[in-house]
Parts: sequence; C-alpha cells; structure tokens
Amino acid sequence: MARSSYVTALLAGLPVEEKKALKTAFEYVLDNLRFGRPEPNERAENGQHYYFEATTPAVANAEFTIIHGLASPPYILIPVLPLDDLRAQLVPLMVTRLADSQRIYLSSPTASARIRVMVEA
Repeated sequence: MARSSYVTALLAGLPVEEKKALKTAFEYVLDNLRFGRPEPNERAENGQHYYFEATTPAVANAEFTIIHGLASPPYILIPVLPLDDLRAQLVPLMVTRLADSQRIYLSSPTASARIRVMVEA
C-alpha cells in the first residue's frame, strides 16, 4: 500500500495552497481504496480490477473459459466470495492455458458451480 508520507515528501517543494489541496486529494484516495461489490462484468470501485461470473462445467476438471474483453491479457485472478449471496462458494480453480487477449482458461474439480472472480490486467 502506498504511504501518504511518500506523497507528502514529493509535494514538499510546491506552494502551500497547491500542496494542501494535492495532499488532501491523495489522502482521500489512499484512505478510501475499495474493491466495491463484486458485480459481474463490472470494474472494481477503485483500481484496475474487474469482476466476472462463470459456471464451472457439468463435468469435473473440464476446461472452461471466461471471456474478459480487457485491453490486455489479465495476469492475476482472485476468487471472490460475495457475502450477500447465500449460494456463493469458493471452489478450487486451475489454470489450463495462459490467459490471452480474449479469454481466461480454467478447470475445476467442482462441477456446475457458479463462481465470481476478480482479475487484473
């Protein structure tokens, strides 16, 4: 996590009024970083994280894909457990191929499970 003291040091040479305004803005952003609610096909509240929903195949360990539509291949996927969904579950996931500019490739030993994930590209 970025530290506000680093931002303060960077702003040290600015005029007092500019420094005060910029410091306040940076402190607000740093103190309020949030992922937000995991809504499928939506960007996280802050940051370059995107939520997706998928269902694992009816056959365990079969490959399935998530179409992401991002400008570049994602490099991290984080399973998400929304606490306002009584059926939400975390299941084991395995990468079956490198993500590309269109899709994320996965498999799971858990069949027919609805999952939500957050990815960063």
